[in-house]
Amino acid sequence: MEKTVWELCADALKTHNIDVYPPANKTGECKREYVVLKKDGAAQVGEYSSQSNYYTFMMYVPKAMYTQLERFKKIVTDIISTDLYPMLMPTGQETPDFYDDSVKAHMVSVTYRNSVRNNHL
Repeated sequence: MEKTVWELCADALKTHNIDVYPPANKTGECKREYVVLKKDGAAQVGEYSSQSNYYTFMMYVPKAMYTQLERFKKIVTDIISTDLYPMLMPTGQETPDFYDDSVKAHMVSVTYRNSVRNNHL
């Protein structure tokens, strides 16, 4: 069976020794950098028979490593740009960083799109 886009993204990051989790699977306090990868919906592109599927990469660093958040984001986005282009294209959507007390980590996210033909239109 062919791998999903989510699996291809996770494999690319894991190849570079980055831990990747689906939403709600990582528990406990953040001890090292990791990514939560989420399929984040889809939208039809104009009146064409294609749609954009969105994938959000949420990057976490431990509480005491705030100064490493931008560096980690650059590492992850560089991997996406080199290993996953043109399958994934940047959307320009990026959240401001914030502290997530539930995992004792700082987080920032970026969203990419994957264009596919919608066979149901």
